[in-house]
Amino acid sequence: MRLAWKRYEYQTLDSCLAESFCLYVFHHPDDGDRPFYVGKARHFGTKQPSGYKATARYNSGYLHLIAGMLRAGFSLYVARIGEKAFADVEKYEQELIALWNPIRKQRIKASRLPVETKKPWNDS
Repeated sequence: MRLAWKRYEYQTLDSCLAESFCLYVFHHPDDGDRPFYVGKARHFGTKQPSGYKATARYNSGYLHLIAGMLRAGFSLYVARIGEKAFADVEKYEQELIALWNPIRKQRIKASRLPVETKKPWNDS
């Protein structure tokens, strides 16, 4: 799986809330070469093109946390993988966790699929 990342900041948060079938990474410059957190989302936020999805990863109750992180200097990187590939999203997520060793401790599972990518914060 080849991943292409898009960077979001506080000023672009609204457009990020329309992302779906994706992997995402939070990174803060103070963390150097390691991300803070790696995750996955079927529907990242509440502004989906087809309307709000109750399964949005970050629903309206959590948006203040995302906004706070972004205002505090974090960047959010999102890589769309598509609906079909989403069936294996956990295996891609696990590969990124194993490769990048996030600051926030995350469970590592043995089942992984390779990804072709580089750390997007190094391109910023």
